[in-house]
Amino acid sequence: MKTLLRKTPLSSKIFILLLLILILFSGLLSLAFYFHLRERVLSNSYEKMTIIFAQMDALGKYVMYNLRPTIIDIFEELGLKDKFVREAMSTTHVRKIVMEYFKETFPQVTYERVSPIPINPENKFKSVHYELLAKFKEDTSLWKGLIKTEEDEFLIIAKPIFTQRDCLLCHGSLRRMPKALLKYYELKKDFPWKEGDIIGIELVKYPVKEALNEVRALVIGLFLISVFSAIILLFVLEGLLYSIIVKPLKLLNSHFKDLREGKISLKTFLPVVSEDEIGELFESFNKLSSHLDYTQRTLYENFKTLETLFESITHPIALINSCCEVEIANHAYKGSPYKKCNIEFIHQVFIKKENLKIEVEEDGRTYLLSLYPVFDNKGEVIKVVQILEDITEKKMMEERLIMTEKLAAIGQLSAGLAHEINNPLSGIILLLNQLKREQLNPQERQNYFELIQQGLNKIQMLIKDLLNFARTSDLKPQRISINEIIKNLLNLSSHLLEKEKVKVIFNQNDHIPEIFLDKDKIEQVFLNIILNAIQAMENTSEKVLIIDTYIRDNKVCISFQDNGPGIPENIANRIFDPFFTTKGPDKGTGLGLSVSLAIVEKHGGRIYLDKSDKGAKFVIEFPLSNN
Repeated sequence: MKTLLRKTPLSSKIFILLLLILILFSGLLSLAFYFHLRERVLSNSYEKMTIIFAQMDALGKYVMYNLRPTIIDIFEELGLKDKFVREAMSTTHVRKIVMEYFKETFPQVTYERVSPIPINPENKFKSVHYELLAKFKEDTSLWKGLIKTEEDEFLIIAKPIFTQRDCLLCHGSLRRMPKALLKYYELKKDFPWKEGDIIGIELVKYPVKEALNEVRALVIGLFLISVFSAIILLFVLEGLLYSIIVKPLKLLNSHFKDLREGKISLKTFLPVVSEDEIGELFESFNKLSSHLDYTQRTLYENFKTLETLFESITHPIALINSCCEVEIANHAYKGSPYKKCNIEFIHQVFIKKENLKIEVEEDGRTYLLSLYPVFDNKGEVIKVVQILEDITEKKMMEERLIMTEKLAAIGQLSAGLAHEINNPLSGIILLLNQLKREQLNPQERQNYFELIQQGLNKIQMLIKDLLNFARTSDLKPQRISINEIIKNLLNLSSHLLEKEKVKVIFNQNDHIPEIFLDKDKIEQVFLNIILNAIQAMENTSEKVLIIDTYIRDNKVCISFQDNGPGIPENIANRIFDPFFTTKGPDKGTGLGLSVSLAIVEKHGGRIYLDKSDKGAKFVIEFPLSNN
């Protein structure tokens, strides 16, 4: 994907970027427009439904407070107390009849007045009504909302119907109910309502699914039109962009390529055909080209001057890199009998970043080797200048003086050692004579022996100081877990691993027993290999380090495999040599693997470079007999 993006022309990148931006902008604008239209549709529907709801409510109040009382009074005057006219006295029935006439003009609007225990079975609660009833038990105010069903989406305005004292005449006890009402519905038991109860729900619903679908279709159409218009506009812009920017840039790139391949000289200028930013860029490039031509000629002249001076120097001089390769040398060096390059000395200059002078001998001649570091702008050593001087005659003259000084120094050293040893020896002899001649009590004899012991200890310390230089440190083995050591090292180096984006896969064998090893030295070996692997994968895109622990041939084995470039076969047999390294001078001295080899072998183990299809794979083995 990155390669494809890198090869894509600039105009195409801009076209794709602008297209994505315009599509995103059109999408957001269409989305906002959709929500605005949707809100307008819902708002207008709510207004209409509110008017209908108010009309039905007013009609119900008229029946309840005006028409019904008047008819009841007329019936009482006529002695018809149990008479009941549903079409004039039932608020629910009157509302529904009027709404049927209303629906002849507006068939979409539905009016419902329902109850969980209605007088008329047609007004029985459905599931949606129970949901509304649950809402009204928490909040009795007017409810507005959108409810989806399998058939449609409905806007609903609903409110609870509370039981009033007049309502209990028909919705209470059957004994008080008008006998005519009983004939209508064949009621058989009393109603449970009491004053203040929610006896039912009154609602108006309006289907909006079709209207919302129209809004969606309209918005989608506008979005497609805007995208199509954006594509046409971008094609026009791409043509303009190509002629104004891309074409001049291609000309500039072609000019660069010809310069790099030597087809044209720095004196060949680009044609400036405009005074805009592109023209200014071409003009600046022409000035830069002219300046580079002048600088190149000046550098060449200076180089020839320096070359003349360099060749005129009588001492052999060479410029050497970190791999001990001679890059530049004068005639005196080419004719010199000594042309060796000691990589150890070169590494010292790279590491210490300071001059080094050392005497070397070759074929009976003595040479003074002077090494001077060459620094870059960051203060890092990049090359070493080596100057060779034949000091054989000078050395022979100096050796006579040095021999005299050396004899004097040896005499002073001998006198000093003799004095340091003679003093305690004299005291010891004196104390021994005293022990022979005098009759001493036990306490005095003990004091003499302690003084003699102190003198002997002082002499022993002098000799011990001379021997300490050659003394080697012993191993300090303890029972340790290989898996735990690796886990601890991975935790210790987790920040470096994350920084270098190295993925570590640790396949551990939980059945490996603990063995006796020097924990600090083994940690040094493992850490060295891990750090080498990180450096080896420096230029790898996906860095993976696989660590395996297992048992093979009665040995505990640990393998470290990276997916770096690997180690070439021609140097594989030298990687454990001291000071051998393929890294830069600022990344190691070449001692890591040789030290690791010594530590592993001290433990009776083995470390080697194993064959691998990709990268480098180091294997370390420890015998289980260490246990």
